Amino acid sequence: MDREAWLQARRTGIGGSDAGIVCGLHPFVAPIELYWDKVGEAPLEREDNERMQMGRALEDAIANVYAERFSVKLRRHSAMRRHPKYSWMIANPDRLIEGARIGVEIKNVDSLVFRFGAWGPAGSDEVPEPYFLQALHYAVVFDYPEWHIGALVGGNRLMRYIIRRDAEVESMLIDAEREFWERVQRREPPEIDYTRPGTIAILRHLYPGTNGETVALDPSMMDWHNVRVEADEQVKAYQAVGDGARAHILYGLGPAAIGCLPNGGEYRRRLVHRKGYEVAPIDYIDFRYVKPKGHDDE
Repeated sequence: MDREAWLQARRTGIGGSDAGIVCGLHPFVAPIELYWDKVGEAPLEREDNERMQMGRALEDAIANVYAERFSVKLRRHSAMRRHPKYSWMIANPDRLIEGARIGVEIKNVDSLVFRFGAWGPAGSDEVPEPYFLQALHYAVVFDYPEWHIGALVGGNRLMRYIIRRDAEVESMLIDAEREFWERVQRREPPEIDYTRPGTIAILRHLYPGTNGETVALDPSMMDWHNVRVEADEQVKAYQAVGDGARAHILYGLGPAAIGCLPNGGEYRRRLVHRKGYEVAPIDYIDFRYVKPKGHDDE
């Protein structure tokens, strides 16, 4: 199937890469974003960027090395698999091992991400949580006892990780996916984590324009307004303190290029010439607070 048909098919259930999102363990995608994608209100930006293109290009090579290294024969599974009991659980895995009830997920991992990420020693199940849940999801759908992850690290080192079925974790995953899918069917979005980085960007994506209407906000919004005003004032106060300190340092530096501190650190000044440029036209939503006439901001 082509890419658009594949994306439409993904909206008929919860896939392996969705499992970590549903459980709130994905570092970049919130459950509310996945919900909007599944109901068709705001599709996830699954851009086909260069990193993804390179990952697909390397998938066959990684799979071939994996098969040779571990003396197995891998085959593709081109059709979407759906769990016979939990109909919302769907799977499009990378590879299956012929003659064994084991699947393999192929990952291309940057060496820096590997070094400072959640990857453990080869042969363990210590992988980033979204990958762990993806492999477990596939194992449940196929009813396989384990699922492997073949990770090419830094372009020159193949690591194998083994995710085995665990009844307790499996039950928690199924319950989380069931609750999420029932929300999708009821058109009842999950709660928004307002403290999550990127939430404002999510809301701007969901509401890219205006309908021209005026609405009365819930009285509780007055409390949040006061919180915002107080927080903004604190930011301004700290910014003023920081600007004052910067002014002191610039005055001490005078016309010099480098000013050395007693601790060995230094401040540097240099003239930078930036060419003028024309900003391309863009549409965006201007969001600001307007004070009541004749009242102080409170």
